[in-house]
Amino acid sequence: MLKKRFVTVLCLPFTVCAALASTEQPVVVQSDFDQMATPVHQWSDKGKELFYIDEGPEDGIAVVFVGGNGTSARALELTNFLRSTREQLKLRFITLERNGFGQSAFDPKGDYGSYSADVHALLDHLGVDEFSLLAISGGGPYVARIGADLAPRVRSIHYAAAYSQPGVGKPAERCKLSDEQLATTALAYTVPTQWWAMPADSSIKHIRGWQDAAYDDGLRTFFMKGTQDVKPLLHEWRLYCQQPVASGAAVKSPVFIYAGTADSVVPMEHKDFWAGHYSNIAAVRAYPGEGHDVQYRHWGQILSDIAYQGKRLLICDQGQSLLLPEEVAQQKITRGATLDICAWQKAG
Repeated sequence: MLKKRFVTVLCLPFTVCAALASTEQPVVVQSDFDQMATPVHQWSDKGKELFYIDEGPEDGIAVVFVGGNGTSARALELTNFLRSTREQLKLRFITLERNGFGQSAFDPKGDYGSYSADVHALLDHLGVDEFSLLAISGGGPYVARIGADLAPRVRSIHYAAAYSQPGVGKPAERCKLSDEQLATTALAYTVPTQWWAMPADSSIKHIRGWQDAAYDDGLRTFFMKGTQDVKPLLHEWRLYCQQPVASGAAVKSPVFIYAGTADSVVPMEHKDFWAGHYSNIAAVRAYPGEGHDVQYRHWGQILSDIAYQGKRLLICDQGQSLLLPEEVAQQKITRGATLDICAWQKAG
């Protein structure tokens, strides 16, 4: 009798556990490692060490991406909140680290032209013929020079809140400073929490982990070689203050421009400059009331323009993110649809 009761008590919980286990989904254990950070590759071109990233399918649409002032080769990581979309569109992003930033050695003679020559060599090394160009913020003059030098190979050019050249808009205060004053000013910019601190009302503050990724890029930019060196930053500032951008006459590929009407870092005059600098403007996307973070807030549209050459508009309609022909999308916008993916609406 005691034995029978003992067996009964054991069987009941066993039966329940077995029933619960049968409803669980089997765990599919991965066979490969997940990717962590974006890897930086190294290649020696005639004794010069170049550091770059190459993210995306080898047969995808190649995009030469030049980040903003004082950013490293891994600035693309600041856009990884739409990595899935980038991968679905089969875009291959290539970024060459600029003079003196990150792991790159500093050349006091380096300029837009030398950077363009290095990009040219790298693209040939990677077997890339046709490519699109994308600049955000301080990457503008570099992209202009690459576009001029390699015009027959350029598929399209995209300027997102991109600076142009001295004489456009109000002169930057730093252009009036002496070398000593400029060096003192630059020290604050080598502190990532200052250089990359976004305004409290910036829409990208809603992206989990974005601010931390930005701080990490600042650390790579200024401390990767083990020292706090402001010379590369000072040098790039002087280029912005002194060198005009390359002529756009040779560029026949479509050009796309993105700007925020409330951008105080790169004012609208730079948008107007780019619009008058090229003969084949495909689209000027000006976002009312938005600031310098349009480069991230509308990153989805930028990716769409690269992939579809302006033939699709990315919108959120009734909780669904859609890539639609622009005429259809505009009709939905008049009925309440919003720009870019729906996550922006959820973020507030």
